[in-house]
Amino acid sequence: MNWTHFLLWLAGGYGLYYLIVILTDLAHSKRQDVASGNAHELTFSEQVTPVQLADQAVQPTKSPSKSEVIGSGGVPITDLFRLAKQEAIIYTRSVSF
Repeated sequence: MNWTHFLLWLAGGYGLYYLIVILTDLAHSKRQDVASGNAHELTFSEQVTPVQLADQAVQPTKSPSKSEVIGSGGVPITDLFRLAKQEAIIYTRSVSF
């Protein structure tokens, strides 16, 4: 027996095994009665009453100040577009997505 025959027998064995598993799974799924429901299904019933919240003015979140952005080594988005148009962006390392 060479490697080709061995791998073919191995692939055939795995294929037969998975075929048997799939067929037994299909046979068991047909036995379950859908109308009666699943005996092991969890159901929860609770009374939920809606609550109306008072009208509150939503404060928009503050964007980081310009000094925070520059201090971290970044630039504001408007300056980023301006630099890109001027082709003044120098890539110092690779960009990972």
